[in-house]
Amino acid sequence: MSRSEKITQAGVVVIAVCAVVVSVWQVRISQQHNRVSVMPYLNVFSSWQTDSTWRLNLMNEGIGPAIIKSTELTYNGKTYSHWDAVLDAAGLRKDRVNSTNISNNSPFRIDKEIVFIELKGDPRNPKPFGIDVAIKYTSIYDGEIQTLKKSF
Repeated sequence: MSRSEKITQAGVVVIAVCAVVVSVWQVRISQQHNRVSVMPYLNVFSSWQTDSTWRLNLMNEGIGPAIIKSTELTYNGKTYSHWDAVLDAAGLRKDRVNSTNISNNSPFRIDKEIVFIELKGDPRNPKPFGIDVAIKYTSIYDGEIQTLKKSF
C-alpha cells in the first residue's frame, strides 16, 4: 500500500470517528430538548373576588402535562392531605366557599386551571390564614420531582 493510500485511509477513519462523536452528541442534545419540551410549570396565584372572597387558583402554565405526586397542607406544623382537615384545624371551615382536593398521581393537563381554595374574607382587612401548601409534581417524560410552595 502506498503512502497516499495510508493517508487516505487514516483520513477516512478520522472522519468516521468524528461522525460517530457528532451523532452521539446530537442524540444527547435531542434528549435534553425533548425533556424540556414537555415540562409542566405549575403556578398558584391568589386574588380577591368582588363578592369578598379570597381565591387561590392552581394552573399548569407549562408546555406539557404534569403528574401531581402529592399535595401537603400544613397548619401549625401539622401536615394534612385534604382541605377539610386543615380548615378544621385552622378554624376556617365555616369560611370555605369552594375547595378542590387533588389525588396523588393525578394528571394535570396543559392550561388547566382550578380553584384550589376559596374562602370568605374582607379585602379591606386581609388576614393571613397561616396555611402552607406544597405540591410535588413531575412531567410525563422524566421522574424529576418539582415542588411548588405557597403560604397564605
